[in-house]
Order: sequence, then structure tokens, then C-alpha cells
Amino acid sequence: MSRSPVVLVVILLVTSVGAGLVGADVTSVTNGYGDATPRKVSGSGPLGPPVSGGVDDDADVPAIDPAAPSGTDDAVRVGVIGSAFADSATLDGRVADRYRTTSPRFGLVAGKHDTAVASVVAERARDSSLYLASVGYEPTPDEYARAVEWLVAQDVDVIVDAGSYFPRTADGRERIAEAAERAATSGTVFVTSGGNTAKRHWRGTAANGGWVAFGDDGTQGNRLGNGTIDGTVTLRLYWEDAADYDLYLYRDTPGEDTLVAKSTRESGYAEAIDAVLPRGNYYVAVYARDPGTGPVDLYAARHRLAFAGANGSAIAPTAAPGVISVGAVGSNGRLAEYSPADTDVRADGTVRLDDGTLLRGTSAAAPRVASVVIAMTAEAGDDTLTPAEVEQLLRTTAEDGRVDPAAAVAAAADRRDGRTGRATVETGTGTAVPASATASADGNTSTDSVWVGRGP
Repeated sequence: MSRSPVVLVVILLVTSVGAGLVGADVTSVTNGYGDATPRKVSGSGPLGPPVSGGVDDDADVPAIDPAAPSGTDDAVRVGVIGSAFADSATLDGRVADRYRTTSPRFGLVAGKHDTAVASVVAERARDSSLYLASVGYEPTPDEYARAVEWLVAQDVDVIVDAGSYFPRTADGRERIAEAAERAATSGTVFVTSGGNTAKRHWRGTAANGGWVAFGDDGTQGNRLGNGTIDGTVTLRLYWEDAADYDLYLYRDTPGEDTLVAKSTRESGYAEAIDAVLPRGNYYVAVYARDPGTGPVDLYAARHRLAFAGANGSAIAPTAAPGVISVGAVGSNGRLAEYSPADTDVRADGTVRLDDGTLLRGTSAAAPRVASVVIAMTAEAGDDTLTPAEVEQLLRTTAEDGRVDPAAAVAAAADRRDGRTGRATVETGTGTAVPASATASADGNTSTDSVWVGRGP
């Protein structure tokens, strides 16, 4: 498809909160697209079906009144990982210690989202002490790992993280997952939100080289948002086997498509684009230089995709062995439209705090489940539950994947009293193994910063 070059000025995001451009490998284009344009349906027209409306964002959470925290030494120690935490009346007297991987950035207000997550735990598990680990808004995998290691060193029983992380490299994604896995291996129960990525993720395969088709009709462009968009765009492409993909961002205009940005690394297992765009219609395209044999995952961290799916949409560190990932259900009890379907368990996706603060998304579901885990831990007493046993009890007592708090706590009491014996975990091969069995981490290193997604 031949097009005349069109000039489009693009500003690459360098300092905005949450982008993280360390190790950037993105080419912005201002004088034409330079590559063949991917085929749209019938060569023109809309790029697939429209995207339905969104859900309320955590950015609308009301402010929380500050209050000076003080230390405590309750029975169950709980670590909470977040970008930043404000002082709160709900947390007053409940915070035993705090840790920050980086210095706070000038002009940034401490996160209402993460304070609300910690407050859910404080209100629902009153016999617990909190350890707050701030990783900042652009953490590197190493900084994230240090936060997890600090919490483990504090001998916390449970860690809850309600963030989603989008590193610029596959190695960075593995580092985050490995940090969570090491915590679980050490005996700490790690609970994390599945992320609100069901409408922002696409998984597929390419049978041959060339432009990847997103739909059965051969559409090769995946529209961002529902209509025109502007502002920051964060795109990630991940795969695992020996393949080679390139990532492209186009502006869709009548009669002409303009390449805005591309990421075409020649090594590794990821491509990344961060850009700030003027208002317009945009779509993403993926080119397979070598499709390999496995799937490829496309994430639009800030926008919905026209072609998307809930399965396989959970993001780091949810896929780490031993980590309990949490999805969300709506008021009708069904999987929420923004929630991944492939999480370990699910819980209500809305929590209203005592001060009226409303928290929505898998960010609300995760601390709900963590509070149940805290109660299970307290009920088990000295007969400590392993992370694998906790997950098994949550799963076996759940109703259609939705955690049943009373049943889970009762199962922990049964475990303590020896009425059910030692829990086991199915391996998927027909053989049950001890629930304490865990996988080991390989310790890969990376210094790329990540974009943190919080909110539906």
C-alpha cells in the first residue's frame, strides 16, 4: 500500500511519572513511515470492532486525611508494596516500619491508591502490623527486588502488591517475577493483583512471517481506545521462544496512515514504545520477522485494544510460581470485564473504606484476599501454613474461583487441628506433591525501569 509521507511530530515521554525510559530503544518518525503499512479490513475503514466504555479509575479515590503512624507488634506481620504511601488515620498506630527504595520525587503527592490498599488490610485484619515498602513510580527490577527482600528480612507473614509492572525488557519482567518467587520460597505468602488488563491485552500466534493478523478477518491493526485519544501511550510486546517481532504505532487518518514510533530490537524477547501523542486515531501493528512457535503478548498499559482477551492477560509478578494472583468479580458475581481470567482466585472488585474512600479493580480484590490469608495465618497459629498450602486451601474452598473467607479460615483451623492432614498441590500430571514444593529462581539481572499500572 503506497502512501505519501506525512509529517507528524511526536514527543517521546522522558520525565512523566510511570513511563521509565531507561534502556529505551524506540525510534520516533517525523517524516513518513518508512515501512509498509499493515493491511486494514478491505484496505481501508475501521480497524476492528469498537471498544466498550471503561470502569471507574482509582485516580478518583478521595483524599485520605493524614495522621502520624506509630509502630506496633501484633501477631501477623503484613508487607504492602506500592509506589508511595501517605499518612492516614486508618493506618495510625498500625505501621511498624517503612522502607523506600528511592528518594521521593519533588512535587509528587503520595499515592492515594497504595494508601487505600494498605487501609483495606488495616480495616479487615485488625490484629496485624503493617510494613510499607515504597518502590516509587518508575522502579527498576533491582529496586523492586530490594523492597521484597527488605520485607522478607522483617519476617513478614504475608506480602500484598496491588500493582502491575510493564518492564521494557523480558529480562526485567523475569526479575520482578523471581523476586516474588523467592519470597514465596522463603515461606512468605505473596498475594498480588492480576492487573486490570483484560481489555488491554492481546495474545496470538503468527503462522508465517510478516504483519500479524489480530482478527479472523485478517485485520493487521489493533486500534487504541474507543475513538480519538491523546497523551501518553505505553506499549509492550513480549514473547518467550526463539522468535523476532517488531512493534509499530500508527496514526490512522483518512487516506493516509503515518508511522508514529517503532521498536525494532534485534535481540531479546520484548519490544517497548513510550510516547506522548496529539489527539487522533491510533493503532498498533506487529511484524513477525521470525514467528517462532510460541505466542506473543501485546499490552497497551494505558488504553483498551479493539482486539483483546482476558485469558493470558495477567502481568508480572502474577505468573511467578508460588505467588497467589487475584482477579476481580463484579456486583453480579461474574468476572469483571477488566479482570484477567487466568488468576488463581477471585474476589469482589470494589471496597469502600470506613472513611468513604472507594477502591475498585483487582487492586481492591488483592487486599481483600490478603486479609483472608492473614486470618488463615492467625487461625493456623504455630502450625504455620506454607504459601502452597494457603493457595490450595483458598482454591479448594472457593466458589467458582471466588474466595469464600469463612470456608478458607475454617480450612486453616482444620489444618491446625490435623483433621485434614497435610495439604497437597496437583502438578497437572496426575501426581500430588507436598504443598511445600517450590521452584527456584535463576537470578537474572536487569536495570530497566518499569511502568506501573494501578487501576482499571
